[in-house]
Amino acid sequence: MNRELLENTELADPALPINVFHTTFRHVDFLRLHWHEHFELIHIEQGEAAYQISGRTVIARPGDMLFINSGELHAASLTNADSPATICTIVFNPSMLSLKEPYISDIVAPYTTGLSLIANEFRRAEAIYPQLFHTFALLADEFNAKRPGFELAVRAYCQLLFTWLSRDYTVTKRSDSEVEMLRVKNDRFKELFTYLEQHDMERVTVEHAAAIVHMSVYHFCRIFKQITGQTFIQFMNLNRINKAERLLLQTSMSITEIAAEVGCRSINSFSKLFRQIKGISPRDVRRDRIKS
Repeated sequence: MNRELLENTELADPALPINVFHTTFRHVDFLRLHWHEHFELIHIEQGEAAYQISGRTVIARPGDMLFINSGELHAASLTNADSPATICTIVFNPSMLSLKEPYISDIVAPYTTGLSLIANEFRRAEAIYPQLFHTFALLADEFNAKRPGFELAVRAYCQLLFTWLSRDYTVTKRSDSEVEMLRVKNDRFKELFTYLEQHDMERVTVEHAAAIVHMSVYHFCRIFKQITGQTFIQFMNLNRINKAERLLLQTSMSITEIAAEVGCRSINSFSKLFRQIKGISPRDVRRDRIKS
């Protein structure tokens, strides 16, 4: 499988494969569709975000917690372009759970192979929420403060969090044949997303995309919408405009050059599409960058 869509999430230390990210997001589509082999636990501190997780849309509000299973395709965007979201995320590799111990490996293995999945969302009303959030906060504090022996504490908190979640919030248990069918479908779509990233200047048709994943156009459109929450055309246009915005902010390329770079045939169609998606013109984005 082409693994370029796999995100190489930066972890602090190969010997301690975990990281804590505390970020305020201001761009609407702040997390592109991707996957990784790690587990991810998220706490929404402020603002509101829409997470696409394996085809489901989860609206996350302040106080909500989310869990991303190993290998799950996911993306995120602000629900309101004018309201940033502050989010704390803990990403840790399954090896943080001491997999060298055979009995622990047996417990964790179903969750790294896709045989079992943990629920994606936890609200304040959930019985587990107080201990889940308290331990989340303790883990983040230990990691950030790095007091003597913090490595032991961080591993222990990862084990506690995973134990509670897998014990009470395992929502899916699959057979080997179901896992294989799902793996084949996911691998095909991950390969498609990588292809689209590599050919973002080309006008890839729905028919071409469907052929890449070996599906009929009708079946492809239905599954694509389930996975991404968008139609294929919406997805392609959003990717183009997000790339254009990065080029406007980070390069000195002219707007005409950027339009061509993202595969738009005319400056007028590019400006119209940009304003439709971002609510602002490319010229205004460039002007704001120069002012700042």
